[in-house]
Amino acid sequence: MPDESLLDIFLKFGIAAALGLLIGLEREKAQREDESPGVRDFILFALIGGVTALMADLYENSAILIVGFVGVVALLISCYWQDRQTSDTERAGITTEISAMLTFFLGVLVIKGAGLMATAIGVAVLVVLSQKGSLGRLKSHVQQFEINAVAKLLIISFIVLPILPRQSLDTIVTFPLGRIVEWEEPDRQLTIDLIPGLTFETGQVLTVYGAQARRLGTVHVRDVSQHRLVGRYSGDAQDGLIVDQMLTAEPTGRLLRVALSAIQPYRVWLIVVLVSFISFIGYVLIKVIGANAGIGLTGLIGGLASSTVTAVSFARRSLEAPDWNRRFAIAVILASTIMFPRLLVQIAVVNYALMRNILVPLTVMAVVGLIVAVFYFTRSTRQWVQTEPLQLSNPFSLKGALSFAGIFATMLIITRLAIDYLGDAWLPLIAAISGLTDADAIAFSISDAHTAGLISLDWASFNVVLGALTNTLVKLALVFWLGHRGLFREVLLAFLIIGASGIITMVFYYDLWTLP
Repeated sequence: MPDESLLDIFLKFGIAAALGLLIGLEREKAQREDESPGVRDFILFALIGGVTALMADLYENSAILIVGFVGVVALLISCYWQDRQTSDTERAGITTEISAMLTFFLGVLVIKGAGLMATAIGVAVLVVLSQKGSLGRLKSHVQQFEINAVAKLLIISFIVLPILPRQSLDTIVTFPLGRIVEWEEPDRQLTIDLIPGLTFETGQVLTVYGAQARRLGTVHVRDVSQHRLVGRYSGDAQDGLIVDQMLTAEPTGRLLRVALSAIQPYRVWLIVVLVSFISFIGYVLIKVIGANAGIGLTGLIGGLASSTVTAVSFARRSLEAPDWNRRFAIAVILASTIMFPRLLVQIAVVNYALMRNILVPLTVMAVVGLIVAVFYFTRSTRQWVQTEPLQLSNPFSLKGALSFAGIFATMLIITRLAIDYLGDAWLPLIAAISGLTDADAIAFSISDAHTAGLISLDWASFNVVLGALTNTLVKLALVFWLGHRGLFREVLLAFLIIGASGIITMVFYYDLWTLP
C-alpha cells in the first residue's frame, strides 16, 4: 500500500477517534460515574466502525459491516442489562446506547470517504446530547395543537406540493371529443365521429389529445354536422392519429378556457406554503421572545404572522387601557409596516423582476412607517400596563390555508378574466377591491399575469403597490370599528402619512401618464 494512502487512512481513523472522543466526553459528564460506556468506549466504538468499513472494502464484502454492527449492539445490550442489575437507581432511557450506535456509523462514514458528512452529523449529535435541559423546557412549552400544526405544515409542503401538476388547468381538464373515422395525411384532413351532444362552429380551433393524454396538435374545423366533424390538422404528432382512436379536447368556451388557464395548481399551492411558512415564523418568534416582551416588538413580530390580527388585537386592548393608545398605535403601525418587506420577500420568490420594480415604493412606505413609529415612541411615556397577551391561537390552520388558496385562485381568475375581457386598464379597481381583504392574494395574482406576459412590468408593479396600500388603509378602518377612538386618532395621522408617501412615490416612480 503506498505511503500516501496509508497516511490518508491514518488521518481518517484520527477523525473517527476525535468524533468518538467528543461524544464520549459529553456522555461521561452527563451520566453517573458508575455507568458505562465511557469516553474510551466511545473512541473504540468509532474505531470499530472504521475497522469494519476498511475490512469490508479490502475483502469486498459488506457483510462484515453487518457483523461489526451486530457485535456492537450485543455488547451495548449486555452493558445495559448489567447496569440495570447492579445499579440502585432505575435507568430511564437508552440515549447513551443510541449515541454509541451512531458513533459506530460515524467511524464507517469517515473511512468510506464521507468525513465532512460524518463531522456534521457528529456535531449535530453533540448538540442534541448537550441540550437536554433546553429540550426538556421546550417540551413543557410546546402544546399538542402546535405539534399538529407543524405536522400539517410539513404535509402541505413536502407531500401535497410535489405531487401537484405544474401546468395550467386548461391543459389538464379535457372532455371526450370523439373517435377518429378517417385520417388523410396528404391533405392533413381529419374526420372525427363526435360524442353525442357536442356542438362546434366552422372556423373553431380545437386542441386535441390522444392516448395517455398526449397532446397531438390542433384541428381547424372546416365542416361539422350533428355527429361528425371534419377539420385540418396542425401538428407534428401524426403517429398518434390512428383510426378508431378516441380523442379528447380542451374546453372551447372562451370564458372557461381563460379562467382555467389562470390556475396552475403547483404555483397556487406554492404560494400557500410560502405565506403559511412566514406566518409560522412570526408565531414562533412571538412564542420564543414572548408576547409581553414589548408592545412595539410584539407588533413588529406579530405583523409577520398576521398584520391584520395584530392590529385587531391592539385595537381591542385600547378599549381596556385607553391611556396607552400611543403605545398601542406604535404596535399597529409596526405591524402594518412590516407587511411591506414581507411582501417583497414573498414576491421575490416567484417573480424577482417584479420585486425589484416594487422595491422603491414599498421601501419608502416601510421607512416612513418606521420613522413615524419612532416619533411616537419618543413621545410616549415609559410605563407598564397589564393586558391580555397577543392571541395567535394556531401557528398553522389548514382551514385558513385552504381559504387563502381559494381567495388566491379566485383573484387569479378575476384578474385574468378582467384583462382578457375588459383590458388591463381596469386592473386598479380590482387591485383596490381585493386589497380590502388580502394584499398577498392580489399581489401574487398580478405577478402571475405579468409572468404570463399579459401586462407590463410597471403596470403590474403599480397595481401590487396599490393593493398593499389599500390593505393598509383597511387596518385603519378596523381600528375605527373595533378600537378606542383615541387609538384611531393616533393611527389616523400615521396611516395618512404612510399612504401619502406611497401615493407620491407611485405617481413619480411609475410615470402614470404613460401607463394604461
